[in-house]
Amino acid sequence: MIFTLLFVTLAFTSLTFAEAYTQLSLPEGAKARLGKGYINELAYSPDGRYLAVASSIGIWLYDTKTYQERALLIGHTGGVLSISFSADGVTLTSGSSDATIRLWDVVTGQTQKVLTGHTSFLFSVSFSADGQTLASGSADGTVLLWDVASFLTEPKIVLVSHDIDDSNRIRGWSWGNDN
Repeated sequence: MIFTLLFVTLAFTSLTFAEAYTQLSLPEGAKARLGKGYINELAYSPDGRYLAVASSIGIWLYDTKTYQERALLIGHTGGVLSISFSADGVTLTSGSSDATIRLWDVVTGQTQKVLTGHTSFLFSVSFSADGQTLASGSADGTVLLWDVASFLTEPKIVLVSHDIDDSNRIRGWSWGNDN
């Protein structure tokens, strides 16, 4: 009897704690705690409807009206280090410490394509404004440009840094605006 009572008490206590983690020890004015695991990057969808949170365990998608979890996108075997929405907001791309890139359907949460070509962590992924090209930057010292419109699995252009050491790793990429 004592064992049963102790078991029920502990189970209920841990369940209550698990449900309240988003509200636990919040600073004044904060509404909720986002993500689980280490947070590496945040990105809003172009229409502002979703907030994506790249973390050590996957990508959390939140509804920005309620900040409630909408989905957890999992598939990488390492932490997600970088994320980017396509201009139309239909696709989310992610770069990981597993050296892969994933293209996700935002509505279904399913992986559309896995791209490989880097040999180390992916610190940066970014769609071009027209959504036709994806750039990925890696700790291997390369930037790969992918033709995502055709879903080819080989990069169309490979850019290589001069020397590969800690100072020459590709840590970010941004597309210019020709307007």
